[in-house]
Amino acid sequence: MFSLEKALSITLLGLGVSCSSSIFTDYPEDAWFGLDAFEHGQFVNAAQEFQELSGTLGSNEFLAYAESGMAYHVGGNLEAATNEWLKAVKVLDDYGDRPTISGRGLSEGALSMLINDKATPYDGEGFEAVLLHGFLAWDFLRLNKLDDALVEVKRGYEFELFEEERFGTTYGMNRFARFIAALAQDIDGQYNDARIDLESLAKEMPNHPAVQYSLARLDRLESRERSKERKVAEIVVVFERGRMPQKIAHELRYSTNRSVGKFSVPGFGMPAYAAASVSVNVGEKGLGSTTLIENILAVGKTNLDDRIGWATAKAVARSVAKTVIVDEVSEAAEEKHGKWAGILVGITGTLLNEYTERADLRSWLTLPTEIQVLRAAVTPGEHRVILTSGSAGQQLDLGIHSFQAGKPVLIGVRAVGGRLYAEPNAHGATRP
Repeated sequence: MFSLEKALSITLLGLGVSCSSSIFTDYPEDAWFGLDAFEHGQFVNAAQEFQELSGTLGSNEFLAYAESGMAYHVGGNLEAATNEWLKAVKVLDDYGDRPTISGRGLSEGALSMLINDKATPYDGEGFEAVLLHGFLAWDFLRLNKLDDALVEVKRGYEFELFEEERFGTTYGMNRFARFIAALAQDIDGQYNDARIDLESLAKEMPNHPAVQYSLARLDRLESRERSKERKVAEIVVVFERGRMPQKIAHELRYSTNRSVGKFSVPGFGMPAYAAASVSVNVGEKGLGSTTLIENILAVGKTNLDDRIGWATAKAVARSVAKTVIVDEVSEAAEEKHGKWAGILVGITGTLLNEYTERADLRSWLTLPTEIQVLRAAVTPGEHRVILTSGSAGQQLDLGIHSFQAGKPVLIGVRAVGGRLYAEPNAHGATRP
């Protein structure tokens, strides 16, 4: 049986720790300074703020690297972006090497049952990990590091298999990752592998312009038109729209004889406004608009829906256990020290439950809500590239680019709020 003094000491210790520990704060609040800089186009500052988000005992280490990498990525510093993202991959690899099925130790699991799920390191959702490898492959292609891009393509496939073995289910290689995989394999001359990914995409998206163009291109490369096709220049535009909404807590409170309990589960809030699409002009020719390849927000919601039952059951069990303990200690305190001692323990126990019982709102917040792509043939030569947002009408003049056969011009553009961000000089990837 706990003594009153011990109960109060534990309560005060918990409340004291709550002032400084990320276990007792919500991740969107911790990330606010980085997100604010990100949304105002201050990407270097954002990256630096995100790098400080390692959290209690490194529990948010993956997110610190993933978020800072995205800030550098959108800001056009691809070397820094890939360096941060490779660190995030290392964190995931370390989690994957743990001996338990969940990738978490027994002590971490026990701590999550005592306090909340934020006591365990965030090891990323499956779709976030696959997207991480997809973004790495895309940036390595733009850095003209084809071998590194192909490594990330392979690792994306390996992670898909790992997820299937670990959980018995998988969301599969997301469509963006498959598109980038096919692009990298095409550039490397691995046409059969590229076709496998493209045909998989075509089954899910039978009328997607970039997928149909890519398949038709492979047909020409494997026919009598091969020599002619090899003389064609290309442009590939990847448009990242918006930013993933913050998760919000759905809470329910209930009363017992001596205290008030609470359980809390996560859900997605509403995404902010962002330009709907981007139209692409090369020289005097309009090539059309980018087309949806991956709805990341929809995948995130599906992923959360699939595990919300378990998250709810765990939160209820943890909350009920806490209120049972508080009620028992409160009753013991009343018997030993009188009515007001029991009331005091009930109040402080309620406060401790209120502070500790918090939904895990962690997620990769700088991910776009969706990804759109455009891939098209361009006449070789020097051409000006202009991007225009379909809804806001904002125009970005990316200057004159040299379009060469065998070296597709690769352009990344991001919409955050009402603004578009793109590098003034696009990168190319050379075919063998």
